[in-house]
Amino acid sequence: MKGYFKKNFIFYAIVGIASMYAMTNINVSNGDFKFLETSLVTMLENVAESNKFEPVDLGIQNVTLRKISNPTQYFNHYKYVANIVVKNYGGDLKNGNLILEAGDGQKHSFVKNDAEGFSLGKGQSYIIENYEILFDGDYNGGKLTVEIKLPAKVDYFEENNKFEVNISDFSPKIKSLSVTEINEDGTINLEFDPLPYTVSANGFEVYKSENLNFEESDSKYAEASFGDKTYGYYRIKNSENLMKNGNWSLLQGTDRDPHSIKFAENPFTDSIPHYIYLKSTNPENGNFIVSNIIELVPQTELNRAAFAKFFVEYTGVNLVDEGTNYFEDVSENSWYAPYVKTLCKLGLIKSAEFRFNPENSMTRGDALRVVMDYFDANLADIGDQQPFQDIDSTNTLFPYAEALFDSGKAGVFGDNFQPNQPATKNYLKYLIYEYKKNS
Repeated sequence: MKGYFKKNFIFYAIVGIASMYAMTNINVSNGDFKFLETSLVTMLENVAESNKFEPVDLGIQNVTLRKISNPTQYFNHYKYVANIVVKNYGGDLKNGNLILEAGDGQKHSFVKNDAEGFSLGKGQSYIIENYEILFDGDYNGGKLTVEIKLPAKVDYFEENNKFEVNISDFSPKIKSLSVTEINEDGTINLEFDPLPYTVSANGFEVYKSENLNFEESDSKYAEASFGDKTYGYYRIKNSENLMKNGNWSLLQGTDRDPHSIKFAENPFTDSIPHYIYLKSTNPENGNFIVSNIIELVPQTELNRAAFAKFFVEYTGVNLVDEGTNYFEDVSENSWYAPYVKTLCKLGLIKSAEFRFNPENSMTRGDALRVVMDYFDANLADIGDQQPFQDIDSTNTLFPYAEALFDSGKAGVFGDNFQPNQPATKNYLKYLIYEYKKNS
């Protein structure tokens, strides 16, 4: 403040001298007087401008985070380091007492960039590096506010002293989201397991989307089997990118049971894919947990003609469009004739009655047999263990079921395989993908 009073003294001294000069020359001509008046005003304006006081205005321009550790058994927090860009939008700051903080439970840091404190000139920026921030390991995401503080009346505009940082980290805290049943009214029953330390009383929201771009390697096929029906769907690994770019909207809020959702009167004939995930938010701090994503797909049943085409195309088998047609119900001009001939040449389909029955459903059991024969799966006897309740040792499909179980690929099917149910496109896609990647 001494410098400020010194500048004021100089300013008033100059004003006095100028006034005395004007008084001693008061008899000059009108033209000279106007010149003197103009010069005096200009001089005073220049002096005032050069001595004008400009208050300090520090603000946070940006904050970037880098994670350095995950929660552990003994320290349940994510640990980040932050780089904070501070800019001075006002007058020069000399030897200020600058404090950096990020809310309750976070470290309070006194920031110094010279021997006496923190100094920053007008229009200049400074990066505060490696400020440590903690985030509760019970959650997948939330917000933290980074703030800079100067003593009262030093920083004259405090609205830009705070910067809100979004934090998100996966894998999801709501575990094992799955479909358990399809009810007669079209309701889909869900099951999930929030971790023990989450507060289920907060309620769960269900979010939906009709379009989602994701890597196929991030999705896993799953099935729900009940009665004599099987419903196939996909579990997709959730991520910050999918949550941001999935065009999500709220399907149902915390006032509804998250274990029950509905999109169509009959999910087995629904032709539109649906994507859903669950979210629970702590109302006190805004931190949230999420689940993985479930893709509810059309249950496209395959007849035998469609099966032949999809199998050849998805496995990449070279198409055969010549040779003997072994089936009297497969016209040479039919669109599926080349695909049936291809399967015949590979020795994958046979019929003692010389009929292919192209319009009949392809059963799950027959599809499994074709896939495993094509990939030359090992059907060696693995013991008396019965992998599925509905395929006993007298069934011709039993060695295939045993080999499927022994390969570790049977976990998605549950206790019953449903061998006589129609094969769907996604079921066949799963089998081919699993055997193809190991061939």
